[in-house]
Amino acid sequence: MSVEFAKDGDVLKIIVEQDTSGKDLEDASRRILDEKGVSKVSLDLKKCFYIQSKALAALIAFKKNSAKIGAEFTVTNVCENVFQVLEMANLTMYFTIEEDFSTYTPDELIEKFFEADYADRVSDYIVQYMNDDIRNKLYEILDSEDPTLKYYAILTLGRAHDYSSEDKIKAALESDTPQVAKAAVLVLGWFGDTDSKEKMYEFLDCDVEELREAAAASIALLSDDSDAERLGKLLQSDDPSVRTVTVQALTLINDTKAFNLLVDRVDKEENEAASAALIRAISSFNKEGVSDILIKALGSSFIKTREAAAGGLAKIKAKDKLSEILERVTDNDSWVGYFAVKACGEICTPVEAEKLKESFGHVDENVKLAIVEALGKINADFSDFYMTILEDENEDIRKEVLAALANDNKQLAAEAAGTLFIADQSWIVRYKALEILINLKPEGYLDLLKKGLDEDDNKYVKEKIQSVLDAI
Repeated sequence: MSVEFAKDGDVLKIIVEQDTSGKDLEDASRRILDEKGVSKVSLDLKKCFYIQSKALAALIAFKKNSAKIGAEFTVTNVCENVFQVLEMANLTMYFTIEEDFSTYTPDELIEKFFEADYADRVSDYIVQYMNDDIRNKLYEILDSEDPTLKYYAILTLGRAHDYSSEDKIKAALESDTPQVAKAAVLVLGWFGDTDSKEKMYEFLDCDVEELREAAAASIALLSDDSDAERLGKLLQSDDPSVRTVTVQALTLINDTKAFNLLVDRVDKEENEAASAALIRAISSFNKEGVSDILIKALGSSFIKTREAAAGGLAKIKAKDKLSEILERVTDNDSWVGYFAVKACGEICTPVEAEKLKESFGHVDENVKLAIVEALGKINADFSDFYMTILEDENEDIRKEVLAALANDNKQLAAEAAGTLFIADQSWIVRYKALEILINLKPEGYLDLLKKGLDEDDNKYVKEKIQSVLDAI
């Protein structure tokens, strides 16, 4: 039969074949009325790759008849093609659409590993409901050659703590496919397989970034007292990618020896990516002197390092160094000032924010923007200050000031938005003003919108106004 009924407790599952006729669907929907003790009816479309519109009436009948017996109705395992048909018929809101892998055979579950949208979710399901049939199927895959299946089989067995598969997973370390080797490295790290650590060290010098990072993570998991020192030697590698991944491993080890090795490398590192990685790593250690290192890094010649330093200072809440950070806001190098503002914006109090306001007229435009953004993160009303800089020459600053003003003082924001919406030369500012007017809806704003529709010369502004007026 092209429609299969299966009862699991008080749940009735109905599996439909692709070639099920409209009559069979109608018959199946009527059969629901004969069911007793059912609280949920699940229509499984896992075998349907498309659906004709004439079958939609039968699906509606399924829901109606389920309601007649007091049962919830869901449609499960809907593929993209079927979903699009339901969407075009405006039925996605009518039906409850769910995912249910319980009706899949082991072979059908494994087949889903080939579908990127499903692979991770199927792996989650298998981990939760592992049984001997599925386990044996995964073992078979480990002896096969398909890299996609092997990758997910290894990860799934690892997440299910299947230590019986350890020898087969070790063999996958020799795979020519980086994806498969990566899965093996990760799982053997989870398993605590110290015998594989030497092989993982080899991967730190490979050409595949994801495999290097997996090796670094697993080495850290398997580390003993000797690993920090051994990894420290790799910080001298000629390859910056090796140095960067070594920084990652030492960060995960996170002991005093690892910290000292990272600190010793900071002033010697000449590669921007590796330098930024070092600063990010150091900020994750709860050690004395970290904030001093990060403040010094604000003056690095590398933009990424400065950014990492600013983020690190915010992360560790370096309030004891706030005065030093604020002093750098007006540094001759505007990027030093920019990242100093980024750092202190997360930790400033309203009192300390006065320094940012005082600095506004003495810094470059990028720093000014950072100051406006930083003030917006502080729990205080800076609307009086915003009003004084609302006519700044830089359009991006005017736009950000409008946004910040809307957060602190809605009345002033509405007044400013009304003025700039009509008068500002920049369409970017007018568009932001328009958004604020639409959101706050001050008295007379519709008249302003109609005026803008007639007079504004920017198509994006006019389209936005028209869409709002059409919706009224």
